[in-house]
Amino acid sequence: MGILDFGFIDLIDILLSAYLMYIVYTKLHGTKAVNILIGLFVIYVMWLIVRLLNMSLLSTIMNKIASVGVLALVIVFQQEIRKFLLEVGDKSSISRVFSVERIFRNVIKDSPENLNIPEIVKACTQFAKDCTGALIVLPSHSNIESIVNNGEKLDCAVTARLLGSLFFKNSPLHDGAVVISKGRIVAAKCILPLTDKADVPQNIGTRHRSAIGMSEVSDSLVVVVSEERGEISYCEYGSICQDVTPTQLTDKLRERFSIADYDDETARENFVEKLMNWVRK
Repeated sequence: MGILDFGFIDLIDILLSAYLMYIVYTKLHGTKAVNILIGLFVIYVMWLIVRLLNMSLLSTIMNKIASVGVLALVIVFQQEIRKFLLEVGDKSSISRVFSVERIFRNVIKDSPENLNIPEIVKACTQFAKDCTGALIVLPSHSNIESIVNNGEKLDCAVTARLLGSLFFKNSPLHDGAVVISKGRIVAAKCILPLTDKADVPQNIGTRHRSAIGMSEVSDSLVVVVSEERGEISYCEYGSICQDVTPTQLTDKLRERFSIADYDDETARENFVEKLMNWVRK
């Protein structure tokens, strides 16, 4: 095949390959997996040199290593592969993005009233004032049943007093996260996945890393209150916004869960734009 045989399919092939490499880079950027990939690339270059120089002994050794290389990669990158597959399952295609708008129209439309935003903000404000650590998970569409199952299942109304009781330091359920789904407290003492990003702020601890990790593997908005500094923060789509005011938290909750009317073209465009930005991350 010569250069004149280059066609439209070849262009699509190159563009898709470049996009795939870009996705891999964005998913691994800032993690320890990047160093592992660099090491694998160095080994591959060495293997090419060994084959070029006809070094039979080293070539045999590297061929044996390469024969189990795929299994080794799966073991080494198991967390990254799991995270990637979870994200593909939640937002794998453009059609999936647009269908979310239709499938969950009533859930998103009705959730502001059911969610009881004022009670959540009131509880977080009191937590910040008392320097009480708290972790609250608010999923949008993702199935987080595995997270709910690893905690203590509940079925309670969302009130500031109940949240205060759950996160009270002497409460048996204070350690871990509370999950609020469909306007109800469905679980407490839930263990969340930790982020493995290397570029997270240095002043955050395990509770905040758990919040970031949960927002990476789901579309949940995770509210976290620092026990040491008494600061309210929230995490979404793998990023954290620190030291927000109660008013800012209220605005964020209403923004995420209060798309009032899907017949309004602006609301629809804003919703789709946010989901598309999430897909591109």
